[in-house]
Amino acid sequence: MPGARTTYEADWNRPGGRFSSVLLLAGIASLLIACVTGADAGGNGAGRGAPANTYYVAPTGSNFNSCATARNALTPKQTIQSGLGCLAPGGTLIIRDGTYSGSANALRRLPNGSPGKYITVKAENEGKVIITAGLEMDHTNAYLIFQGLRFQDSEGRIILGNHLKFFRNEFKGGCPSGNCANTAVGTNDFNDTADILFEDNWWHGAGGRYNLLVYNANRVVVRRGVIRHDGGWTDTKGDPEAGLNFYNSTTCSARNVIILDSNLTYHTWQSAFYSVHMSDSPNANTDNSWLGIIALNNASPKSDGAGLRFDGNASQSNHVVKDAVLWDAFSGMNVSYHSSVGVTASGLTIGQTKRGNIGVGIQGRSRGDKAFANVIIANMNDADLSGVSATFFYTFNNGSTSSGAGRSTSSPFGARAGLLYLPRIEATGALKTAGLGGSQIGAQIVNRIGAAGTLRGETGWDGDTGVPLWPFPNEARIMKEMCTDARITRGFCSDSSLTHYIMNYLGNGSPY
Repeated sequence: MPGARTTYEADWNRPGGRFSSVLLLAGIASLLIACVTGADAGGNGAGRGAPANTYYVAPTGSNFNSCATARNALTPKQTIQSGLGCLAPGGTLIIRDGTYSGSANALRRLPNGSPGKYITVKAENEGKVIITAGLEMDHTNAYLIFQGLRFQDSEGRIILGNHLKFFRNEFKGGCPSGNCANTAVGTNDFNDTADILFEDNWWHGAGGRYNLLVYNANRVVVRRGVIRHDGGWTDTKGDPEAGLNFYNSTTCSARNVIILDSNLTYHTWQSAFYSVHMSDSPNANTDNSWLGIIALNNASPKSDGAGLRFDGNASQSNHVVKDAVLWDAFSGMNVSYHSSVGVTASGLTIGQTKRGNIGVGIQGRSRGDKAFANVIIANMNDADLSGVSATFFYTFNNGSTSSGAGRSTSSPFGARAGLLYLPRIEATGALKTAGLGGSQIGAQIVNRIGAAGTLRGETGWDGDTGVPLWPFPNEARIMKEMCTDARITRGFCSDSSLTHYIMNYLGNGSPY
């Protein structure tokens, strides 16, 4: 009982006080209970113990410990596979600090949760658990959460199943050659991968054609991700490379995702954000969206990569792009391929600072319904628009200038026009009300999009939360893992923070 321990300690230490044998026995019994259950001596189940459905794994543990014993952080299981065997719907596996390698620590043959009873696998201390043994899921996996982990291996990760959520994880590295990705969601073999959330995760490291490939999968939401393509994949037949690819997938969405500072050495680089539909798969590519995204400093001198590109030999339709910064690539957006693309895009900030690449603001010679409005295009060495038209757009200092309703050839830069920082337009600038119907021209990426933890279709999943996006969440850990630990010094890794690097890209400092 809560007061017993205090009374016992006070009586024991009181000068001249008597020692009570009754209290001594009670104290011993309480301590024995604590050793077995993990409760504190007052009967509280907190302390080093855990609820009945929570279990621990640690490199210093033992697989001879029973699941009941592994509820205590001091007597954990030793391997992840052994810990997974304790889990039932609603359960949690807490992985203590350390590096986990070898097949006994692979995240495969996973148990499943159930509706309302997710199984959670998480780091005791986020960022302190490194898993080199891999993540390989089955298409029947469901209702699982992965949180605070660092996935590092040279084979990449395979994510299949439904109702899966990933929070604040690092995904580092991939295979050096072949048709592979850092992280692949979906497969040719099954058509049932769907309802997946990646929230506040980051992808980097050598290897893999794509950092994140969503293939033959539906209703995948990538919210507040950071991606950097670090090369390390050997091309043997001209296969494309990209950051985030929605490939033969429908109703998927990238929200507040940043792809930046890719290493610029590869000749098959297609785009930071990529959307592909090939006819060899029965799944369509429709109704995908890119909202509040940033593609920054991903130009390759060996290819004509874009910030966002649509590609393939089969039609795409009903796509939405809103509030996007596509800056310092060969072209901003490319919808030039021989099949049909249907896309509505507004609130775009497209251009170059380096002007080292001959590129077009928006290329669009494909068929399909396309609409572009409220766009900034600046400093492109080639045309502002090619094969498409736009309305209500600022075109400035480009190789050639297009006409259109609501066009302005004034500079968008500076406080008077409103473009001081790439992700936003200043409230007093002319761009703020120069758009269609008095709306804004250029991107406005200042708030988090989508309620935390929500899958597509859940309440609040796609709304502007009003919660500030900047300073960018988890950026101290992102800098440590993508820069310091990875020994990378280029791009944002040479700056004081991810937020400052992005905000100061035009040389005006940071308002955050």
